[in-house]
Amino acid sequence: MVVMHRRLAMLLMATCALLPSVTPALAAPLLVDAAWLEAHLGDGTLRIVDMASERKTYRRGHIPGAVYLSVDDVRIKVPAGGYRLPTETEAARLFGDLGIGPDTHVVMYDDSGDLDAARLFFTLDVFGHRAVSLLDGGIQAWRRAKLPETTVVPSVARTDYRPARVGERVASAEWVRDRLNDPSVALLDARSADEYTGKDVRARRGGHIPGAVNVEWRENLRADGTFKPVGELRAMYAAQAVTPDKTVVTYCQTHHRAAHTYFVLRLLGYPRLVGYDRSWSEWGNRDDLPLAR
Repeated sequence: MVVMHRRLAMLLMATCALLPSVTPALAAPLLVDAAWLEAHLGDGTLRIVDMASERKTYRRGHIPGAVYLSVDDVRIKVPAGGYRLPTETEAARLFGDLGIGPDTHVVMYDDSGDLDAARLFFTLDVFGHRAVSLLDGGIQAWRRAKLPETTVVPSVARTDYRPARVGERVASAEWVRDRLNDPSVALLDARSADEYTGKDVRARRGGHIPGAVNVEWRENLRADGTFKPVGELRAMYAAQAVTPDKTVVTYCQTHHRAAHTYFVLRLLGYPRLVGYDRSWSEWGNRDDLPLAR
């Protein structure tokens, strides 16, 4: 009988070892609505980040518990033009100042169709932070639901955050150039159609990276600023041959709008995403790189 019990215990242990572990970080949804966020305001691991276009907008009223962050704190200006991602040291200071720890569930929102919030999502994703969500529809959706706001600025205890950059989630110009003829790579331009064709020129040269397809970031959204249904988004990108079996490279002018598209593709479950963070602000200003119109 004792031997049987031991064998049963060993069998149960082996079975449990094969089961996938589920942690709050892994279970965090990428997109949450206002009702979900209201129900989780008291969660001890939650950090809400308000990325309103102006700090004074945050001060006039924000979601209870939210801290403010400008999009310009998430991206570092480059003298040659455009922006780059923070280094690990810069990211550690940024996330630490926000009180983010490795197990913190970060929910961010803004007042611009989740455009600024997506830039923070991209940064956190590059550094491997797994519990990250966007508030669908931003502060406008929260207000439509007539949910509470406050002017109280919360005090935040600084954390010692140690980010570790995940390999090959950020592309250099050379990385992109060397893969222009690779059929397993899809280049996705999130700018307007006029920028893509070269009619609207925002660098020394106008046009797009050869082989890139154009889906403007605004196409991800409904008229009310919430994201379109997953099925509709999936079909929209598949129609442009941007499919999950490929490594998808997103870019725009400064990888601001492209971060929005990056988030959508992550939401759709695309496993291999790469952001060209210097984007057209670099490519369009370098005469040694090819272009198309």
